[in-house]
Amino acid sequence: MKNNIITPKYNHNGVFLRQNRSFVSRKGRITISQSRAIQKYWSVIGVDFQLTPINLTSIFNCHAPVVLEIGFGSGKSLVQTAINFPNKNFLGVEVYKSGIGSCLNAVHFYEIHNLRIIYYDAVEVIRNMILDYTLSAVQIFFPDPWNKKRHHKRRLLNNNFLKMISKKLIIDGILHIATDSESYAFYILDEIKDIENYKNLSKKNNFVQRPVSRLITKFEEKGYLQGNRIFDLMFQIKK
Repeated sequence: MKNNIITPKYNHNGVFLRQNRSFVSRKGRITISQSRAIQKYWSVIGVDFQLTPINLTSIFNCHAPVVLEIGFGSGKSLVQTAINFPNKNFLGVEVYKSGIGSCLNAVHFYEIHNLRIIYYDAVEVIRNMILDYTLSAVQIFFPDPWNKKRHHKRRLLNNNFLKMISKKLIIDGILHIATDSESYAFYILDEIKDIENYKNLSKKNNFVQRPVSRLITKFEEKGYLQGNRIFDLMFQIKK
């Protein structure tokens, strides 16, 4: 397992180019159990970052629709979704090692065979590792909203990244986003509106009701108790 989660970029003079990221690189705390899980199970469940496309059928050892989840946190809901839909393959991307360790533990405990994970920046994973027209769905649940105006440039779901995702989805493929930030929800609608191959599945061209397939997380439950509104956005790739 490689420890770096971004690919450093330099100019022609060899000067490091600082880029805006949608996450903050930090070591954070990792438990002994999480660390052991990485040592034991990464070689079986983990997929190392590479600069060339991966063969999705090969890494799952079967041909089935592939769902990519970006930022799965501890992996609890992703693991349960993989259990609920054994006829689909799930590929999770996360940048925090503690979440990687927790997810690996759960995948091993429940003996899940249709889930693989990548420890790297999702933008670079999408750009380099995923072939066009190969994903049946991309799901991004509760990304950091970066609420302060000066931080909006860090938001993951900008026009460029949304365009990049659209090229990786098959025809009729689904992009599903959930956020508890109203400003981020409307920002996404504004960023995606001029991307022609997305069709908003909301009748009012804004938000959909939460599909039963999207499990409610503890984070979301706390939000409901505090009276927060959750926004589900769902788009389909047009023919």
